[in-house]
Amino acid sequence: MKLLIEQNNEGAETEIHIKCGMIDAGLQHIIDEIQALMFSLPVSKDGAVSKISPEEIYYFESVDERTFVYSRTEVYMCEYKLYEVEEKIGKCGFARISKSVIVNIQKIQQIRPQFNGRFEALLDNGEHLIVNRHYVSGLKEKFE
Repeated sequence: MKLLIEQNNEGAETEIHIKCGMIDAGLQHIIDEIQALMFSLPVSKDGAVSKISPEEIYYFESVDERTFVYSRTEVYMCEYKLYEVEEKIGKCGFARISKSVIVNIQKIQQIRPQFNGRFEALLDNGEHLIVNRHYVSGLKEKFE
């Protein structure tokens, strides 16, 4: 694999071109990371609408048919249903850990076993999330 970077000062929009044969797991990971950097999610708080990037998001939670987006210190509302969020950012370093929560893998500090096959995820902002036993193997796979 080789990397070519062409820089110009004309102020044109940045373009990324990938020329390849078959897309292997390593290349797919790079593509997913690039797509995550380009993606932003519209959220609202106190009537104001703004956009948030995936690296700012700690987790999503669905409560009473509403989707909440948690950053380090703020809580926003999102118009998307949780399954729609998962479709949009599932490959961008996020994993479902329960029926109602999707977590950003990059924000997990550690995962500890609990009783009944469940696990607990400790986030780097100090929050603790319960990982349902049905989602443990998928989370471990993405976390490692």
